[in-house]
Amino acid sequence: METVPISTDTYKLGFIGAGKMAESIARGIFRSGVLPPTRISTAVHSNPLCRKAFESFGVGPSRPSQRRRG
Repeated sequence: METVPISTDTYKLGFIGAGKMAESIARGIFRSGVLPPTRISTAVHSNPLCRKAFESFGVGPSRPSQRRRG
């Protein structure tokens, strides 16, 4: 299997929801250096503890204008 590098200038990763699974995936991607936290976002932070967990490594909720509709 061939691996293709991800361009951090254009690639963005978003999660619908901010639960434990999204947190684990986002944290792993950040820690491994695949993407910086500025390229990762979540659409929902209804739980204050989840918000704090994501913010602890620099990931915040997306603004409504950033969300794709289609």
